[in-house]
Amino acid sequence: MSKSAERRDILDEAALLVIRARREATDMIRRAGPTGIDDHFFGTKCRACGHCREYVGDGPVCTRTNCRHSASQHAT
Repeated sequence: MSKSAERRDILDEAALLVIRARREATDMIRRAGPTGIDDHFFGTKCRACGHCREYVGDGPVCTRTNCRHSASQHAT
């Protein structure tokens, strides 16, 4: 594996950690009872395509059909 591919993989792994932490934080707030909190409260909009509002999936790429960009493109 090339050094740049290795760095890209590490960046995507780190981005997934951020995305998961945002999901967990949103769940914590929702359980506390405030209204108006949805799954996109902290947001992970895709910087590559712009129309994908939230990262979908737990793998290296967004599983939304119209997106398919990496986690690092979403961890803004």
